[in-house]
Amino acid sequence: SQQLRRHRSSSLRTSSFSMIYNHLLRTSLTSYCHLLIILLIISSSLLHNDIVVKASPIIKDKQHLTAIAELKRLVPPPTKQIGGSTEVDAINDDAYYARFLSVNEWDPIKTESSIRQSIEWRKRVQPQKLRPRHCPTLCRQYAWLALATGPGSKMILNDNGDNDDQLQDDTNNDYKKKKNQPPLDPPYNCPPLQSWRTTKHGLPITYFRCWKWKPELASSKESETHLAYHIHHLLRRIPNNRKKDVSRICVIFDMRGFETYMLPHIHKCINILRCQYPGRAGAMCFINVPIYFTTVWKIISPWLDDEIRSKVFFAERGVDDVEKAVGFLNGMKIKTGLF
Repeated sequence: SQQLRRHRSSSLRTSSFSMIYNHLLRTSLTSYCHLLIILLIISSSLLHNDIVVKASPIIKDKQHLTAIAELKRLVPPPTKQIGGSTEVDAINDDAYYARFLSVNEWDPIKTESSIRQSIEWRKRVQPQKLRPRHCPTLCRQYAWLALATGPGSKMILNDNGDNDDQLQDDTNNDYKKKKNQPPLDPPYNCPPLQSWRTTKHGLPITYFRCWKWKPELASSKESETHLAYHIHHLLRRIPNNRKKDVSRICVIFDMRGFETYMLPHIHKCINILRCQYPGRAGAMCFINVPIYFTTVWKIISPWLDDEIRSKVFFAERGVDDVEKAVGFLNGMKIKTGLF
């Protein structure tokens, strides 16, 4: 009987130790998993913050270098960085001057007025300081999507139809009081555990959904702000690759829902891209264009300069969604840098 009591006591101790050990093991594993998730989120956020220096094209041509030096003499770089961050679209960078020269036959005299105007525009608009809250009406429409990869990245592509009560002008006080507003898009930083998507050439991709775009609901100022924010957003999404010059962007235009009243707004978008961001267009791909768009293109085409016009592609009829459009572009030879 004494041996039996000892055996029971030993069994109870062993059982207690086993329970405590299993509890600690489960607690440790849970804590470890939580810690791992937190670290992944933090590292993902840090990875996509705009803190890396983008590779600049190496300009070797003596005539080009001479033209840049002369243009800098005519229009000296601002002493203070005002139009772009030190990493993206920096005004005091030779590449900034080179892009303007490249669309003006490398003629400093011809380029002087356009680059001077662009510097003044950047002083006024300050693209590097813009955030989604500065253009809420258009950022809630989900018309200009910054494509990403990773968990949940394709959920934003789901189209549940237009929600008219969410597309009102944000200056309306009643609108501000509404609850459950959709988040502003695109977010300034990449969502946790996701990464910005590019073509195989390295061009960051924006997917434009014409049927979602309601430009008439935003003020002229917000329209300008939104486009400046989005182009700067595209530039920030360019991969940091020092082995390859990637300085251009890609936009896939899904033209379902296009209406002719949009033409003045399209003209304004083109002017900002052409006048403020020359040499940045890499691929402008149109899908699902209406039958009558050939006539519309005759109106739009003269608004483009030769540099942008050469980057426009009309996908064949079978290319009818964004995934097929990306595949279509991946099969093409596309200019990625300045040269």
